[in-house]
Amino acid sequence: MIKKFIKKFIPKKLLKGISYYRNNIKVTNTIYNDSVSFAYESDVRNSKIDNYSSIGRYAKITHTEIGKFCSLSWDITINAISHPLNNLTTHAFPYVPNAGKFVNKRKQIHKKVIIKNDVWIGANSVILPGVTIGNGVAIGASSVVTKDIPDYAIVAGVPAKIIRYRFSEDIIKRLLILKWWDLDPEIIKNHIDVWGGNLIANP
Repeated sequence: MIKKFIKKFIPKKLLKGISYYRNNIKVTNTIYNDSVSFAYESDVRNSKIDNYSSIGRYAKITHTEIGKFCSLSWDITINAISHPLNNLTTHAFPYVPNAGKFVNKRKQIHKKVIIKNDVWIGANSVILPGVTIGNGVAIGASSVVTKDIPDYAIVAGVPAKIIRYRFSEDIIKRLLILKWWDLDPEIIKNHIDVWGGNLIANP
């Protein structure tokens, strides 16, 4: 009865603090709405996902804010906490209760990851804590992102480095002024050829 009530009367975008399990998808304490898609075995926790973004299969995401129209591929990991290298031990038992029951309370601090709008993250990529990824960024498969990425950069590698930018500086400035991701969806729908067309990119 409770699940039926939630589904009928509470919009998904307000489901913060409520766990959601379906088709092996796990979404916990996360804000999103019906335009967001989750693929098989994705696991998203303590996050916020804006309109029309998609989460790939086996993705593991926590403490992350994701903008609109983002495409996150399969097997990505975002904001996994590292083990401490300067402590006596790298093991989690001093700060995680179920890692040996040495402590009663979990003592971990997450640094939020921010992924802006129209971002594509390739398969098997890892995004480290505290990173901000700019609008229009493309991240190559199996990359490890260790620092902030500027708008419309294409990055790849371990650690990820800028290969080039998707467009010229002038076009990037215009796109950032336009902020097309904030347009009414009907405008996009009625001019879909513009979004599916090819802009002049840098060679």
